[in-house]
Amino acid sequence: MNRIHKRQLRRYVLATILLILSGYISVFIKDSIDAKNPEISLPVISVTTGYTVIPSAPRAGYEWSYTTKTVKSPFVSSMDVPLIAYEVSPDMPILIEFSTQAQNITLYESKLSAPEDFTEKRYGMTTPVEEGEYIYKVVAQFEQGTIVHYFALNVKQSHIIA
Repeated sequence: MNRIHKRQLRRYVLATILLILSGYISVFIKDSIDAKNPEISLPVISVTTGYTVIPSAPRAGYEWSYTTKTVKSPFVSSMDVPLIAYEVSPDMPILIEFSTQAQNITLYESKLSAPEDFTEKRYGMTTPVEEGEYIYKVVAQFEQGTIVHYFALNVKQSHIIA
């Protein structure tokens, strides 16, 4: 191999190493910025039931791991979170999605009269058949950590005038 080819090969190897190094540095910088302000970088929840979009499902705590450190927010109860009960029909599917794919989403339900007596929704995520106000706790587990959200629904029968 002549000197010109060796020089070109060294340049390509050096360029490849620098490109990989700059990629790692970029990821490290982004991760450091996200760890300083996790409220902006955490996945966003979207809750829909039937044709009703629930615009507010406040975050009630999280534990999130970044490359450099783990950030924790205290987990609060449903009584410490301001909730608005949105009117929905009975026995409607509840669709919960996040801006990042969750590994596991668990939904808990409680009557408004007993806000800390949550039971896990085992038979699918649907609104209750019985009218009333309900509080829901969403526990979402991701590869990087866990996030908890709350939302409230007011289940009412729809009355159609014929």
